[in-house]
Amino acid sequence: MLSLEEQYFIQVHADKDPHQIALSGKKYPNFDLGKLASQIQARQKLAFKLPFWVSHTNLFFPPSISLEQASSEATANFKANIVHGNVLDASGGMGVDTAAFAKKANEVVYVERQQNLKEITAYNHAQLGYTNIQHILGDGLAYLNQADSTFDFIYLDPARRNAKGDKVLLFKDCEPNVLDFLPLMKDKSQLLLKTSPLLDLERAIVELGGVDKIWVVCVKNEVKEILFLKSKKSTLDPEIDIIELNFEHSIIFSGTLSAEKRKQTSIGPLSNFLYEPNPGILKAGFFKLVETENMIKINSNTHLYSSKELDTKFPGKSFRVIETGPVDMGWLKKHLPNKQVNISTRNFPGKPEDLRKKLKLSDGGDLTLFGYRNHQNQVELALTQKCTI
Repeated sequence: MLSLEEQYFIQVHADKDPHQIALSGKKYPNFDLGKLASQIQARQKLAFKLPFWVSHTNLFFPPSISLEQASSEATANFKANIVHGNVLDASGGMGVDTAAFAKKANEVVYVERQQNLKEITAYNHAQLGYTNIQHILGDGLAYLNQADSTFDFIYLDPARRNAKGDKVLLFKDCEPNVLDFLPLMKDKSQLLLKTSPLLDLERAIVELGGVDKIWVVCVKNEVKEILFLKSKKSTLDPEIDIIELNFEHSIIFSGTLSAEKRKQTSIGPLSNFLYEPNPGILKAGFFKLVETENMIKINSNTHLYSSKELDTKFPGKSFRVIETGPVDMGWLKKHLPNKQVNISTRNFPGKPEDLRKKLKLSDGGDLTLFGYRNHQNQVELALTQKCTI
């Protein structure tokens, strides 16, 4: 798909502006600059998301919509540690997850509706040296319905937009419809489902008729995707693991929604240390479970926590409290002479940029200003310094 001359051109111009390259037809009359500019742009976008793929000069990248929907190498490798045996990737795409599965599974069947995308993916997989992937042009549901072989895992990463391009939040509205696959699952088959971080976990569990396990997968403090594992032994109260792939020990918290509902919480004033949970914990709805024995919550709707002594094992960010006060610059002047600070808000009227504008503050520095509602439901500010644990 790329000649040696085209590969060399892309390497030489890897850091150049793709738009300028596309307009340089007179300078390079023997090249399809539109094609090469799109490849350079793709590689620039994927440099951190898919570094292993980008390091191969002979790979050809599909249109941008496929790049955006593809998993990162980090999240794909995490999913690959879940599967084994024979795997069906029923929603194809760019094939990043498929390639990761191929490193762990015996055989992988990749199914994709778009012929051009299927051909590009098959080419890339061959260039990467994967020999245990079968590439099928067609519909994943139709293929599963007529397949002779039994799969240990069926993987789905459905498109989460409808025909109008609007985002959808229910499985029945995804493409393909996830619920259509459930009746086709054999006794020993398991369904691994990747979804958007926007999905409501409790509603998803009910819609799927129960699941075995849920992973909320984060990378560098940002929720990237939610994974559901479903088999014939599913439950309406599965264990939920919060994963931070940037850490050596990636499981940073585990719990169930039933335990969250039973947990009693303590509300009280801000003390010496303030804690901000990892976003994955908040996504899972563990607003009470994350509170440890020697910790209080600042407000039932303010998902910030506090303690007198530093808790070094808290799954999130920890801050030492310097001062608290009202939404007024007067008390801040003593501790913030240069008016430079990072800002975070929780259960607070207005966004961080609104607070920054109101107090005439600049961004940056070593301190963080939190805006929140306290235990008396009053608006309050806390000037803090991040703890280095």
